[in-house]
Amino acid sequence: MSQNLERELSALFEDHADQLKGQWITEMRESGLLEQMSDVETEARYTALYNTVVSTFRTGEFEDVEKYAKIITEEAVMHDMSVERIIGGILKLRDIYERFIFSKYRDDEEKLYQLLDSYEPIANNILTIVTMAFVEERERVIHEQQRAMMSLSTPVLQIREEILVLPLIGTVDSERAEQILEELLDRIVEVEASVVIIDLTGVPIIDSLVANHMIKTVHAAKMLGADTIITGISPANAQTLAGLGIDISMLITKNNLRAGLWHADKMLGFKVRIEDR
Repeated sequence: MSQNLERELSALFEDHADQLKGQWITEMRESGLLEQMSDVETEARYTALYNTVVSTFRTGEFEDVEKYAKIITEEAVMHDMSVERIIGGILKLRDIYERFIFSKYRDDEEKLYQLLDSYEPIANNILTIVTMAFVEERERVIHEQQRAMMSLSTPVLQIREEILVLPLIGTVDSERAEQILEELLDRIVEVEASVVIIDLTGVPIIDSLVANHMIKTVHAAKMLGADTIITGISPANAQTLAGLGIDISMLITKNNLRAGLWHADKMLGFKVRIEDR
């Protein structure tokens, strides 16, 4: 019974496609949902969406809606379109369909309610799919932007043929620490570095998380053939590290970046003047 009703709805929407789609586009334009869109673009985009919705009612499957939602929300987020513009269009179509069902079957109350009972779950599911696709795409883009910003804030610098310097600035949380480790290891392999200097001068607080990641980084770098020098540990952070009970005996530490560079040059057999120390 339900499948027959869904097919009837599909046929209804398909037979009156020009009328309903025209009304839909008109209402969206009047609501300001089609700003900066040409008539050609509007026709192509919303014809595709209209046909996808009709197909969903005909088959009862939501795969085409999911595919379309992914495409349209990727484009929307890329062009910084608002959620009102994306979801508003779906809501407009849902309302137009519902009003049309009422107008066609208002004299047959039993059939009217049967069709509405079949219509509403599908229409609401389509709306949910598009909404979730938009939210997930927005979150994905935000996450990528955050990773890009963190990457810019933690540059791995090559200052000698075999020496890399990683100057850390600001708070280091778990996610940032993992990214730092990943980028540093990639750079070690890329330039075949022998020595890595991690400068902590700009890190105000070193807690157990930062300390453990620092040890993890040293071990991982060593496995790739690079020794690590830690510089810029403040007296307060030194006390914190000592209080955490973390074994730092295998760390090479220097009080500032200049001393760390001097020691790195010495480790690699470069000639080092005393005044450079």
